[in-house]
Amino acid sequence: MKSRVYWKKGAILLQTLVMSVILSMISVMILKWIMARYIIVARIQQSAKNTGNAQGYAALNVKTWTTPVNASTTMDLKSVSFQQVSTGKFVTTVTDEY
Repeated sequence: MKSRVYWKKGAILLQTLVMSVILSMISVMILKWIMARYIIVARIQQSAKNTGNAQGYAALNVKTWTTPVNASTTMDLKSVSFQQVSTGKFVTTVTDEY
């Protein structure tokens, strides 16, 4: 009769161990999902800021009658440049290292 009591205790301990491993794996997956979303949002925000800076720099140079065909500068430790592709149309480029 005593061997059966020890066997039940072992089964309960094993079930507890399995449940704790499963719960920890689920929590790790949720944290990875949250961090991936955070990184994506941070990159999108940085890209929007860079695009705004580049377009603002292009607009600053376009406001004169003698608009240069291309120009470049450094803003926020990033290289910002623009090139004229056709009349009134410019391509802006931001070089940034993540």
